[in-house]
Amino acid sequence: MHLFLSGADMQPERVRTDWPEARFVARGRLQPRPLGATMPPSGAQYETWGIVIVTPAAQVAGEMRGALADDGRVFAVAVPAPDDGDPAAVLAAARYWELPPPYVRRLARAANAPVEDYSYG
Repeated sequence: MHLFLSGADMQPERVRTDWPEARFVARGRLQPRPLGATMPPSGAQYETWGIVIVTPAAQVAGEMRGALADDGRVFAVAVPAPDDGDPAAVLAAARYWELPPPYVRRLARAANAPVEDYSYG
């Protein structure tokens, strides 16, 4: 089963503890879901980025969604409710996984952390 983790759930220690058999698959973002008969607004400020992992025997309570990997692959993923309670932990996890710089800057502003010009080599 593929899972999409975001927020503090992406912290490497938590992934290893909560999903010991998991394997990292890709960085990605959730595909938007319709809001009734309309699509939600589009744009970077509305995107949710995270990681896609695969775990062989996970039973996860969460919404089934689509996720678009940063390399263009599309996955059907289970999306557990994210842990967004600690903005600094969310920012650290996003930096660790090298999520897109505009997204990391947005998280830095939310965490009242210095906003740097991120680029990954």
